[in-house]
Amino acid sequence: MQIYLWDDSWELFEGTLEELKPELNKRNIVIGNSAKIDDFAKIGNSAEIGYYAEIGYYAKIGNYAKIGNYAKIGNSAKIGNSAKIGNRAEIGDSAKIGRYAEIGYYAEIGNSAKIGYSAKIDYSAKIGDSAKIGNNFNKNNKDIFTQEYIYYMVGVLMQNGVGNFYKCVKPNLTAFHNNYQYKVDGSDDINLERNQDIECGEGWHWTSYDKAVGFASGKPHKIISAEIKLEDILSVYNKVRVKKYSNVKVVEL
Repeated sequence: MQIYLWDDSWELFEGTLEELKPELNKRNIVIGNSAKIDDFAKIGNSAEIGYYAEIGYYAKIGNYAKIGNYAKIGNSAKIGNSAKIGNRAEIGDSAKIGRYAEIGYYAEIGNSAKIGYSAKIDYSAKIGDSAKIGNNFNKNNKDIFTQEYIYYMVGVLMQNGVGNFYKCVKPNLTAFHNNYQYKVDGSDDINLERNQDIECGEGWHWTSYDKAVGFASGKPHKIISAEIKLEDILSVYNKVRVKKYSNVKVVEL
């Protein structure tokens, strides 16, 4: 293994992780068990790399950056100083993650994507190839209830504050988890306040078509859609929790 370490300038070191431990310790670098670091990667001072993480060829990990367990950093990707990459997150080839940015666990950042400094991408989000996320995006959760963020997290593109979301239900249109009855052309609402800290609480949960179909695998089902307004969304993860929906349709594809 050949990796670059910083000492007034980048210097190439060769050896196993065990052999390089004195140099790593001198720079306060922590590398977990069974982590894989490909040749010519650059590891900044005080960086932390979790166990079973994978760092690609020519990747650069900034000072004080933290790479989670089982995370994958692509070839030539750049992780900024003090950035945090969650467990099992995947950063594509040549992607750039800005300093102090936070990438949630299981998130997927596409090849050549650029995430600005201090941006926050929550868990399970999927950011496509060559996408650009600006500086401070969603810092302090300020951008959660925007059409852009919902598209990144859920995969549904809303327009003018309205979007079509999907759900997998039983063949009789009842919910799998509580037997709530949906009706074609139906609607419903409940008086609840927005609270991003609640993922699976009261309200109705809807997602993208692809995620609904994925949930349906191996069980008798139907896929339904409904119109949901941005103002009625209570929390956003890889699904939305809502206080109101309308115009339910059975999706025949």
